[in-house]
Amino acid sequence: MAGGLYPRPVTPPTRELLAFAEDPGAFLAPGPDEERVDAGAAVVTVSPGRHFWSARVCRVRMEPTRIERDLGSIRSLVRSRGRGASAWSVGLSATPPDVVDRLLDLGLTAESDAVSEILVLTSAPPASAAPFAVRPVTTEAGFAEALEVSIAGFGFPPEDAEDERSRARASFEAERDGARTIRLVAYDDARPVAIVQAWFAEQGLYLGGGATLPADRRRGAMTSLVVGAWDEAVRRGTPALVTHAGSMAAPALRRLGFGPTGRIRHLIDRG
Repeated sequence: MAGGLYPRPVTPPTRELLAFAEDPGAFLAPGPDEERVDAGAAVVTVSPGRHFWSARVCRVRMEPTRIERDLGSIRSLVRSRGRGASAWSVGLSATPPDVVDRLLDLGLTAESDAVSEILVLTSAPPASAAPFAVRPVTTEAGFAEALEVSIAGFGFPPEDAEDERSRARASFEAERDGARTIRLVAYDDARPVAIVQAWFAEQGLYLGGGATLPADRRRGAMTSLVVGAWDEAVRRGTPALVTHAGSMAAPALRRLGFGPTGRIRHLIDRG
């Protein structure tokens, strides 16, 4: 099933785009409620919330003889920001080559057995495959609606859902100017059925947090969101989309023209 089954990007990704696709957190501007620290051995972004992913670690570049020391420094940084755990994304450019195994030996755990594909889109997806209207979130009420789609789509446990709802107003205020990120929502008439968040960088848009209501899956809602995100990328003069996708989402994204450029391992450090 290899070869021409899935379309590939028409324009080959540049080196800068590939670096952005692998470690978007190292390129995206932090929001007013976030902090990003280049710790040398990795880039750490701290966001509001109680989840382990409220402290995210990417662009891992460690020396083979300093891994334990570097890990200790990153753990100290995370704890100093009031976080007890962190989410690590480790791509093929991470050093040393066996860094994942070394980190697992030092107490990190795999978030799951699966890995994510790094996917890049550099040509327009087929607009005819987008059956839903897509609009950006512009009001606090719309943000609350979109949040409920995320909660249901991801199946958040009650404590995580309550944490997200308790911060909804502050999160909306941090994003409302649309300068660094927008949330796009797919609507079935007036009913929101799917959401994705797009973050802006000079290399392109990073898509994350994509979720569809369980009863509305496989109806083309996520395709509609990709088309809407592409239109936004073109409007901003950065015609490229990147995302990290698991085994369920990756095939559909490939059919829209996304091409794979690598893989990401997801680890959790609970200190």
